[in-house]
Amino acid sequence: MDSKYDREPKKKGERAAYWNDQIAKARKFEELWRNRSDDLVARYRDDNPNRFERETRMNIFHSNVDTLKSALYFKTPKPKVTRRFRSSDPVGKNIAMVMERALQYQLDVYNFDSTMRKAIEDMLIVGRGVVRMRYDPIIVSGELERVNVTEKAIRGIGGNEIGGIAEIEIGKQYFDQNGGEIDPGNIKKDAMGSYMDGDPTEYIGEQNIRCEYVHWQDFTLQPSRCWEDVKWICFRHLLTRQDLVDYYGAKGEQIPLTYRQTENDHYENTQNQPDMAEVWEIWDKRSNKQIFIADAFDEILEEFDDPYNLEGFFPMPEPLYGVSTTDTTLPVPEIFIYEDQINELDLITQRIGALTEALKRRGVYDASFQELVRMSDASDNEFIPVENFAMLQAGGGLANVMQEAPLEGLIKALTALYQSREIVVNTIYEITGISDIMRGQSASRETATAQRIKGQFGAMRLINRQRQIESFLDTIMNLKGELLVENLEPNVLERMTGLPISPEAVAVMRDDRMRSYRLSIDTEESAAVDSAMEQKSRTEFLTAMVQFLQAVGPLVASGALGFQQAKDLMLFAAKAFPNARELEESLEAIEQPQPQPNANDKFVEVQAAKVKADTQKAQADAQVKVAQLELDRQKTEADVALKQQKLEIDAAKLVTG
Repeated sequence: MDSKYDREPKKKGERAAYWNDQIAKARKFEELWRNRSDDLVARYRDDNPNRFERETRMNIFHSNVDTLKSALYFKTPKPKVTRRFRSSDPVGKNIAMVMERALQYQLDVYNFDSTMRKAIEDMLIVGRGVVRMRYDPIIVSGELERVNVTEKAIRGIGGNEIGGIAEIEIGKQYFDQNGGEIDPGNIKKDAMGSYMDGDPTEYIGEQNIRCEYVHWQDFTLQPSRCWEDVKWICFRHLLTRQDLVDYYGAKGEQIPLTYRQTENDHYENTQNQPDMAEVWEIWDKRSNKQIFIADAFDEILEEFDDPYNLEGFFPMPEPLYGVSTTDTTLPVPEIFIYEDQINELDLITQRIGALTEALKRRGVYDASFQELVRMSDASDNEFIPVENFAMLQAGGGLANVMQEAPLEGLIKALTALYQSREIVVNTIYEITGISDIMRGQSASRETATAQRIKGQFGAMRLINRQRQIESFLDTIMNLKGELLVENLEPNVLERMTGLPISPEAVAVMRDDRMRSYRLSIDTEESAAVDSAMEQKSRTEFLTAMVQFLQAVGPLVASGALGFQQAKDLMLFAAKAFPNARELEESLEAIEQPQPQPNANDKFVEVQAAKVKADTQKAQADAQVKVAQLELDRQKTEADVALKQQKLEIDAAKLVTG
């Protein structure tokens, strides 16, 4: 291709060619894998009409896939939304409940299990499983919109009410808000005036977020070393001519058909004409755009700015890979890891079939005794008459006139082949990890300890693969949760969950940072492991603290150990538990309790207080009496002084008289 396709051009006419070129290069990069994957699917199904004409083989591939599929995914996950730090946060608690209920509802309204099983099956058969998110709003048409109109009187010359000629209103004109004239036949009137019916009002009646399985042939991505380096992905949609016309109108008649549905191949490799078009839905992270193009068509069909507003842009988690490395995104089917052993198994099975076919009872007999031919078909307890029986006895009996072909060599060879096949099967089980599942199986006669040990051993090899599926499910729940809060209306969420949602909660839900700061979204299965570990840690901490207090408490009470020393020991032990960090401040704030008096000390204290109160009362009474005596003395002195003044006044009157 021309170097102008090294980067996306700016001209509209060249952009479709650019994307067709990029997709063709990516498909070419994966061509060998796709061709081999077709063969793997055929081997897994093993439903070719000519299967009985081929050489015998053992389809252990189907058995392995079926076993691993059941071990990796066995029930619908339950979404788990929690406050990230389990702190007191009423708004965060409300949001967690709303999102958890909404996610659970979104899993219940469609067959999520079928989607996941198909993706895991693709991972196990062809090496890559893909699931994408799909947001489906349901638009409901309501009542017709009321469109107000403007009236304008039409005036002309005519007769008035008194029989004269004058300018009168002879009609009316109606105009819309843009000044366009409206046919009077469309005008309606009510108490609010003149109007006409507009388009039906539309509103969102329901909003669904689904996981959609993507067939491994319908997914293409930019060749890269790892998922983080991928800048664009695309999904293929196969559309008939009628689908194209329904979607794109007259343009749909011009889009070429490039795919033959019946042969599952491009028209270049077949003589028959194709019957479907390949429309590619491209998600370009560099421009944050969703672009639709058609194969071999030089025009972009549709283009949208980031439709889902997801933090990672792509509407899907990283694909599931059977075998992955850090140097390429090209899938590697798991069967390639034990392909040599499968070929060896097929060879052994073919030889077993050939030897089994040769393992027949055959022999020779003396032609003089034709009756011996019937012995091979004789029934139980049936005796064959022989005319020359005396001659037969004289010749040494049946042992001397009949001889069977030796089968011991064939039987030994078959036994060795069966043993070899069992060894090869066990080798395949070791490579795939199925042997660990078999070791993990228990018999009813085994003890609980033996069963637990087997279960733990059986999980060792599979735990990483199960964790991979759990991580895949966690990412799906996070994407679903992000789509929920970014696209669902608050009133729809309230109807869906039966919980009120405050404006503050809506603001937090739609803020990516605040939501991720305060909430954690995963599945109940993956959360159960973390919760169990946390519960175990907290239980161990509480048990250790109780034992510590029981041992140290009496020592502190007796004075053999100081309170501060005991407190330092407790903090030293608590810091060894990660979950105890939340309690460190509370533990450091503990103060030494004040000594409590005994009952006798309390009695003495009460008596002393009583004596003190009595003394204070006696002193107060004495002070009152002293004050009363002082008042009486002062009153007496005043009376004496008054009488003296009166005597002096009387004496003065006598002298002057």
